[in-house]
Amino acid sequence: MLPIKILAIGAGGLQRALTHEFVHILNERNLYNGGIFVAQPRGTEKADAFNRQDGVYHVVTFDSDGIHDIERISSVVGATTLATKTGRDWFYSQTENPLDLVLIGVTEAGIAKGELAMDVLDETLYRYFSRHGADSTLCVINTDNLRNNGDIIRDILCNAYPKRSDDYATWLETNVGFLNEMGDRLVPQVYAVPDEIKDAAQAEIEGQDELITYAESYPATPLILEDLQGMLRVPFGELQDYGVVVSQESIERYHDWKLLLVNSVHVPGITHKGTLSGIEYVNEAAAHPIFAPHLERLMEGYAEIVEADIPIAGKSARAYSLEFVNRIRSVKDDNARINIIETVKLRERAADIVRSPNYDASTELFKCDFAYSFATVLRFLTPHATSGDDDYKGITDTGTEYEIRDPDRTIQNVLNGAFGSSQEDVAQRISTIFSNAALWSPADAVSSSGLDENQDFMERVVGYYHRLVSGETCLEVLESINRDWL
Repeated sequence: MLPIKILAIGAGGLQRALTHEFVHILNERNLYNGGIFVAQPRGTEKADAFNRQDGVYHVVTFDSDGIHDIERISSVVGATTLATKTGRDWFYSQTENPLDLVLIGVTEAGIAKGELAMDVLDETLYRYFSRHGADSTLCVINTDNLRNNGDIIRDILCNAYPKRSDDYATWLETNVGFLNEMGDRLVPQVYAVPDEIKDAAQAEIEGQDELITYAESYPATPLILEDLQGMLRVPFGELQDYGVVVSQESIERYHDWKLLLVNSVHVPGITHKGTLSGIEYVNEAAAHPIFAPHLERLMEGYAEIVEADIPIAGKSARAYSLEFVNRIRSVKDDNARINIIETVKLRERAADIVRSPNYDASTELFKCDFAYSFATVLRFLTPHATSGDDDYKGITDTGTEYEIRDPDRTIQNVLNGAFGSSQEDVAQRISTIFSNAALWSPADAVSSSGLDENQDFMERVVGYYHRLVSGETCLEVLESINRDWL
């Protein structure tokens, strides 16, 4: 069995089809000799499956043309749950091993003081320090695509959690590499994968696999790591043939491009419009005869602003973004999986465009497409009914009720009751949201201003949002934009 050298907090598909698969490839090539011990934050089903299957699972690469590859992955050597004290203690006991890396694979909502994953990381690092001493070193990678995600983890642990000791605080600052990371691979939930793909995969896989992971082919650059001090001992940089990059220079520009040109294709690009219009799957919404050309126009406008604001030599922002549009059209995935944590996503993927000095130079059509897109997310976040503090329901254009899962209720509370309200009332609500600087600033540095300084954008959003809560559907509003400008 491989020695345990990596701990993973999170058992999701992106981990399995990205970092875990890359560790497997490194082991297969005799470039590394290390196994991963996985902790499932809530529940036990994935941890139990890992243990029943001796850590072995399969990654099935597919698209609309069918299955392209099935890879048997054997980098995981054990697993537990964090939902019980016994499970957490078993996970903490793995810090007795000489480790190279801790992976954090939870969504944006789990990256904050007091959240389970962060509490476990805090305890894990302290126990590792206590057992291996002040001279030991370790790296931490957060595989969720927040801007400067490694810096965010470091700041939370060093500044938000109680100081354990001076020696430990020094060790955190100097001997733990919190690496900024950019990961990119589409990994839909199993239930969204076409039955014919699942049946074909099961026919080729010997035995039972409860952890089959379905993913697109690797994009050109699936993983970029910022290792400024050269502390990373897992040789991901050897996987250049897979497009993996380990850089000792800042990757901030690449991360900005990923958030603004790839992640924004989903939010505010297409997923909320699709859900509100009764379209369940991302690929179907992105290929819809009305939404498809709008999405391409939106992302071309984004690309012009991003390339002007954040140029990367030799790279085309337009090509990078439209490549992802084509990628999501080829892999079946559900909108509902992506429609969560909207407040953070709008901040990370849209606020920079609103604030850009190059916004004014954009075309009138882009300004309409962009404001409409932002307004559709606000429409999605508008409660149709509430029942208690944690039960917020929205309603689609087709009359279907859905759960609003964004844990930040600020926007939802401002918009509660907006259906059927006057344009003056809507304008006040949108002004309240846009002027709230805390909503549109990184958690560690609240800006002195919100988004309300861009009056042109705010007025456009007010107009589209008012129409969306006054009886017009997403498709009807977009059709009117097309008629007016095309």
